[in-house]
Amino acid sequence: MTVLSTSLHVPVATAAASIAKTIVVNPSGTGDFRSVQEAVNSVPDYNNQWIKIHLASGVYRGEGGDRRYKSYILLEGEGAQKTSIEWGDYASDSRGHDTASCGTFTSYASNIVVAGITFKVKFAAALPSLLQNTYDGYSHTKQAVAALIAGDKSSLYSCGFVGYQDTLADLFGRHYFKGCYIQGVTDFIFGLGQSIYEGCTISTANSVEKPGFVTAQGRGAANDTNGFVFKRCNVTGPQATYLGRAWGRYSRVIFYQTFMSDIIVPEGWSVWNAHGYENEITYAESECTGPGSKQSGRVRWKKTLTSDELRKFTDISYIDGEGWLGEQPQY
Repeated sequence: MTVLSTSLHVPVATAAASIAKTIVVNPSGTGDFRSVQEAVNSVPDYNNQWIKIHLASGVYRGEGGDRRYKSYILLEGEGAQKTSIEWGDYASDSRGHDTASCGTFTSYASNIVVAGITFKVKFAAALPSLLQNTYDGYSHTKQAVAALIAGDKSSLYSCGFVGYQDTLADLFGRHYFKGCYIQGVTDFIFGLGQSIYEGCTISTANSVEKPGFVTAQGRGAANDTNGFVFKRCNVTGPQATYLGRAWGRYSRVIFYQTFMSDIIVPEGWSVWNAHGYENEITYAESECTGPGSKQSGRVRWKKTLTSDELRKFTDISYIDGEGWLGEQPQY
């Protein structure tokens, strides 16, 4: 598990959900546990009461994250600038590591809240002697996941996700990301999640591989409900990028009221794995601003959504029709 925030603000949980127990993690030994994984393991299977795991400031080694039956966990750092979970694994056939198994942080349980932490893929250029399984993402990208979110009803606030390729695996389930920072080069937000990103900063990273691709959304059938919605976000960074490419034949990504710097390539989108299915792909931009939002050079199969269609996807009910967000600890 690893999270990063763009702000020094330390979030404070409100009374929307009562916390049954607080566990403190501190590498110094002054808390209940020294490691994140020990704290997560201490939560009972099939837990149904909110348990806060508070991480003191510092750098934690990525250890895998929560288990499928460890629900109702609030994982709270002291601010993304102060608390981070870091590791340097990457996908490698020779080492038997696929994309899903190389994450710095993985979360498969439902009802998980994460706030004020940085999830980061460390690279060999930074720690050549300490992490022998790292790689230099600048000169050659490989799949290296900073965080994999696959549980339903997951919300993440003021978190950061830093990597190069496949930074954030928004894999399955309904998710809400607010005020987060996500950085990468290739497919750095990917998966089949049904997610809203609100007020997030999406940034490219320097790499010899260019242009990049912000998203690789994998919706595979017309009746699948999943898709990525970016609402009032900021797309920026040092190098050129597409907004996305179609990992699935019915891939769906919507940018709404988002600022786009001049790094967006004119075409905007790539068909990639969905040749022949261009009419089934839903890639849309509405009410976006900035030099990268110009539509004159966009691919001709980009969608224009009606106001009713936009409302369906940009309203919080797209991910939360029954009110689960209001029943979680609020930030």
